[in-house]
Amino acid sequence: MLPFTNMFFSEGPYDRMNDQHDKLYRAHFDDQLKKYNIVPSMSGSGMKDCKFNLFNIGFSTKKSLNIDEARRLLLLSVKDFLDRLNHYESIHPYLIEVPFSAKMLTYEIYVSGKNGIAEFPNGPTKDNKISYVRLGKGVIYYMVFTTLETETITLHKETYEEALDIVTKENQH
Repeated sequence: MLPFTNMFFSEGPYDRMNDQHDKLYRAHFDDQLKKYNIVPSMSGSGMKDCKFNLFNIGFSTKKSLNIDEARRLLLLSVKDFLDRLNHYESIHPYLIEVPFSAKMLTYEIYVSGKNGIAEFPNGPTKDNKISYVRLGKGVIYYMVFTTLETETITLHKETYEEALDIVTKENQH
């Protein structure tokens, strides 16, 4: 009888990195569901030189959102993620830079409708309801689907910093 060896089951650096990655996502997803009632819909990440250089995160909500509501929700959720990521020292060795910034996130929140994503067949509404909001490369896009996932209209776009300034000014009044 041959002795059992652990050569295929030993924990390597990628296992530790993936474990930290998964713990980060699980904690963030649980937190966002409790705080904002948004449900995780996607996650992923990108790497360069064996370090994370991109995090992809998506949520869905049943709550109807206009541009202002979507901006506030997205900024709160992104802040929560960046705070958690930048204070989670166990993952720091696997990040391309610390602190990690919003420019290195793809972050989306979809509004659920009866057929999946909320549709607006007649185009934008007077109250600027959205189908989804997306942060990518430091720019936030507020979009509507006019038909299910085939035609979109960008209602508004702004940089992450512009959105922060808008919300900061609103909070001062």
